[in-house]
Amino acid sequence: MNRIIAGPNQVEEAIQAGIPIHVLYIQSGLAQKTAARLFSLAARRDVKTQSVDKEMLNSLTGELNHQGVVAICGEFPYRDLDTLLDTLTADLKKRTLLVLDQIQDPGNLGAILRSAYSLGAAGVIVTKNRSAQVTAAAVRASAGASERIPVVQVVNLVSAMDRLKKAGFYVLGTSLQGSTAMDQIKWPDKTAIVLGNEGKGIRKLTAENCDELFRIPMSSGFESLNVSAAAAIILYSIQQAQSPPIHRRHDASFV
Repeated sequence: MNRIIAGPNQVEEAIQAGIPIHVLYIQSGLAQKTAARLFSLAARRDVKTQSVDKEMLNSLTGELNHQGVVAICGEFPYRDLDTLLDTLTADLKKRTLLVLDQIQDPGNLGAILRSAYSLGAAGVIVTKNRSAQVTAAAVRASAGASERIPVVQVVNLVSAMDRLKKAGFYVLGTSLQGSTAMDQIKWPDKTAIVLGNEGKGIRKLTAENCDELFRIPMSSGFESLNVSAAAAIILYSIQQAQSPPIHRRHDASFV
């Protein structure tokens, strides 16, 4: 089944990442600079392009804001867990994984993928059932990061967690009932962070199979954060603990 990537930045990321694109639709009258950049990039990568009207793009994307650019691609290339773990054996810089226990909002999934890619995670594991998948909405929320970070889809999350442990990962679950505060954790070199469903958190069996449960300290009166915000905070904490500070004039984009 074909999938859609919408938005100029998202499509550009997909082309640069080498994602196979059947056809790239660019709205007639799109800003000249943006259109020229996309046509040029598509030509260099042998991507077929076509100028179309806004109505056609609207019919393809529904309520999704396409900003005049839509790419038609093949199915999303979910990765195999064992293959991902094999690649990490040789990559000593990326040893953090996110494990999502039935995250259901594609916007949250996309935002998590964006943070994971931006903050150095090696990959994201999602469940096949009762979870948001990498759809056009998730791709857009990720700002194209979904096309650059490995996403693994598993049927049995507990089995996947067991596989991570055998590969040397310490599996930590986020929970309001966690006995350890995040600022007390000494992050292991190989860390897997489990994030739970937006409303219910991580499931009981998932929690029981974590090596440890922890919580993010909150100000009085607040019990929880949006799951994508929690993911960003945790990943930043791990990055700061495992890497020397890097000073740049522009460290991040908040667009």
